Amino acid sequence: MSLLSLRPGRVGGAETYVRALVRHLPGVAGGDELVLVLDREVDREVDAPGWRKSVLPMGARALVAERILEAYAPWRARAVERFLRGVGAKVTLYPQQSIFPREAPGAAVLTAVDVQHLFFPGNFGLFDRTFRPRVYPRSLERARHVIAISEFTRRTLVERCGLPPGKVTAVPFGVEPADPARPLPKPTALVRGPYLYYPAATYPHKGHEELLASYAELRKRGALAERLVLSGQRTELWEKRLLPLLRTLRIESDVVHLGFLPYAEVQGLYAAASAVLFPTRFEGFGLPVLEAVEHGRKIVTSRLEVFDEIGVPRSAQIDFERPAELLAALGQPGPTRLEKAPATWRDNAARTIEILRRAARDQ
Repeated sequence: MSLLSLRPGRVGGAETYVRALVRHLPGVAGGDELVLVLDREVDREVDAPGWRKSVLPMGARALVAERILEAYAPWRARAVERFLRGVGAKVTLYPQQSIFPREAPGAAVLTAVDVQHLFFPGNFGLFDRTFRPRVYPRSLERARHVIAISEFTRRTLVERCGLPPGKVTAVPFGVEPADPARPLPKPTALVRGPYLYYPAATYPHKGHEELLASYAELRKRGALAERLVLSGQRTELWEKRLLPLLRTLRIESDVVHLGFLPYAEVQGLYAAASAVLFPTRFEGFGLPVLEAVEHGRKIVTSRLEVFDEIGVPRSAQIDFERPAELLAALGQPGPTRLEKAPATWRDNAARTIEILRRAARDQ
C-alpha cells in the first residue's frame, strides 16, 4: 500500500480510512506479505505492526513537487518509479484517489474517496480545478480495479466517469466493533457546559454558513441553550467569511472553534455533546455520522443520498437553512440509531484484501 500521498492531519476521513487499513489488513492477510511504502516524514507518523516498511528517502515537499511536475509537464518521477520497482509488489493499493507516480510499476488498485469535483467544481480553487482533471481520470483508467467508498460513489464513477460497472466495487467505511473491555472515552475537558458539535474542516461544501445562520436565529429566540463547538482544519474560508459572519450574527461568544485535533480529543468531544450536527451539502460517505452513532450521540444531518445509504433515519435529516427543522430534530429523543448496521473496519479490510488478491491473479 502506497502512502506517498498521505499528509497527516490534512485529509480527514481519508486519513482515518488509511490508518484503519494499516491497522486491520495484517489481521486478514493470511500468508500474503504486506509492504507499506512511505516517505521519510510519514514514516515517523505511522506505526505499522504486521507490515514491512519500505521508506522512500524523500520528504513531503519533494514528493509534492514531483506530483505537480508529472501533472503539468512532460516529467516522470523516475526515482520514485525505481524505488517502487525495487519493492517488488505484485499489486499496489493507492488509497487516496490517484496513482503516483504516473508510470508506477505493477498492477494497481485505486480507492476513489472524493468525487465532489464532478458535481461542484466551483467549490475548488484554480489549482484543484486543473490538477484533478489531469490526474484523476488517468488514474481511474490505469487502475486494474477501483474501490468506491459508498454505493453513491460507485454509481457516480460508472455514470459520470464511464467506468465499466465490473471494474468498480463499493466497500464502505466502517467502525470499530463494540468491545466491553475497551474503556469509554472520557468527556472532553476542552469545553464546558452543554454544546452541539460539528467536526469538519471549513470547506465550502461543509455547510458552516447555513448552520451558523440557523443556530444564531435559534439563539436569538432563546430556543437553544447549547453552545456550538467546531473542530477541524481552519481553511481560508474561516478567516475570510465565517469569522466575519460570527460577528455579524453576534454569536462570537456562543461558538468555539478548536481547530484540528487528535482523534482522542475528538472522541472526548463526541462523548459529551448534546448532539452532533452534519450540515454538509456533499459527502462521499460521511464517516463522522458513524463515529457519532458509535459514541451513542443524537445526530442531525443534511438530506443526502449517501445518508440514506448508511441508514440515517429520515427524521434526522433536515434542511439546515430552516431553523425550525433544526430545532425539531434536536427535540427528537436520542441516541440516534441507524436503520442498518454499519460495516466494521475489519470487514472493509477483508473485502479490500480480496480485491487486491484478484488484481494480482489477473496479471
